[in-house]
Amino acid sequence: MSEGLPLRDAFLDAMSPQQGFSALFDQLPGVLFFAKDLQGRLLAANRALLDLYGYRREEDFWGVTDFDLLPRSLAEKFREDDLQVVNSGEPLLEIVEIFISRQGIPAWFLTNKMPIRSRKGDVIGVMGIIQNYEQQRDLLPPDSDIAPALKYLGENFHRDIAIPDLAKMAGLSVRQFERKFKAHLKMPPQQYIIKMRVHAACDQLRRKRKAIAEIATELGFYDQAAFSRQFRKHMGMTPMTYRKAYR
Repeated sequence: MSEGLPLRDAFLDAMSPQQGFSALFDQLPGVLFFAKDLQGRLLAANRALLDLYGYRREEDFWGVTDFDLLPRSLAEKFREDDLQVVNSGEPLLEIVEIFISRQGIPAWFLTNKMPIRSRKGDVIGVMGIIQNYEQQRDLLPPDSDIAPALKYLGENFHRDIAIPDLAKMAGLSVRQFERKFKAHLKMPPQQYIIKMRVHAACDQLRRKRKAIAEIATELGFYDQAAFSRQFRKHMGMTPMTYRKAYR
């Protein structure tokens, strides 16, 4: 057995349980840290996560759950992911998901979750880091094959867009384009387009008086029903509920 392993174990055993690794994440810009117990109660977090949810005092945050912080359907999705990690004992990596600030402003984040184990090896919770997805997206090299298609999407996501046309911009076959797109953006092109439309819809619902049906058609949805369905799927509430809550 390597001599390093006993040294490592002794070092970790000697460490104070109040060491507070979460404080280290306060020094990493753009990184949110959390840890939850088996009941989903938040019991560790860095300052950035507390600020995202509008908590000035840490003691007011400990013990809250996603159901206290988010629309129910979003909280249910997060809880489902947590339970997958708990039950499998395996990490769940590169999940693209949305968080909503208390002002109703949505932002997409890239989440990685891992099990927390006791000294006996039992899973006793879930910990993870969350990074701003748009910042991760912007790390795409400007000379990447898909960069021209991504630029076009950013300017035209509200229009009808054919995936073969995007692949042609990238000089790739459709299969190659979809594979590279998913590798960089963590989702297929069509799902990315829907997320951009939903994000833009949130801005319009908060700031403008336009009818929901008008917003739907302007952003490229087939009709208001299709828009409402996708909005609820991603935001956890209907467009009308969102407008009433955050306007």
